[in-house]
Amino acid sequence: MSRSIVYTAIAGGYDTLKCAPESWLNEVGFVAFLNAPQPSAGWEMRSLYQRFSDPCRNAKIHKVLSHRYFPDAEYSLWVDGSVTIEPTRTFTALIGEYLGSCDLAVFRHRFRRCIYQEGAWCLANRMDSSSKIRRQMQRYYDEQYPLNNGLAHCLLLFRRHTNKIKRFNELWYHEIKNHSRRDQLSFNYAAHQLGVKIHYLPGSISDNPHFKLSPHVRKRFVVM
Repeated sequence: MSRSIVYTAIAGGYDTLKCAPESWLNEVGFVAFLNAPQPSAGWEMRSLYQRFSDPCRNAKIHKVLSHRYFPDAEYSLWVDGSVTIEPTRTFTALIGEYLGSCDLAVFRHRFRRCIYQEGAWCLANRMDSSSKIRRQMQRYYDEQYPLNNGLAHCLLLFRRHTNKIKRFNELWYHEIKNHSRRDQLSFNYAAHQLGVKIHYLPGSISDNPHFKLSPHVRKRFVVM
């Protein structure tokens, strides 16, 4: 397996597997975790985790715990199933630019700047259990997690697999497993708790030359 991995996970028919860019095939390995076959050139297919009743959580475990699924990888790039890679530069060049001064890189959220704002939006749009979100946000507030401390847009995530990033992954997953499945509610919290520096990528996922965002094939179920 390559020392650099690009990977995704698709569950519940929410997205279709996008083509792997030919210009990156000699640099990185491409892995897709799927609950149903979706042949696409360049990808290694692996079975999706299936132990949760919630398809979103089944995909999430792969997204968050990159170091467990790729223990020999030095770098990984998670891409959501709605993201198409259209590179104008090599993967190595992007790693050098985006992870030059830190081990974690992600886009800023386009509309909100705070996990508390995100929590309110998730409540208003019934994106997960309202009681779980309220308890989680109250706990962070009680722990004096700061307001307006940034909000990541976790559709795309560059990581260098250092020991600190592995601890970050584990804490992030602990929060998702025990609280809301909405990973953007706990991403910045986990980084803050461990002192992990986040490099925010220039622009947004919708206005950059390397990645294209498409609508989901299916909408996710909302919950009370």
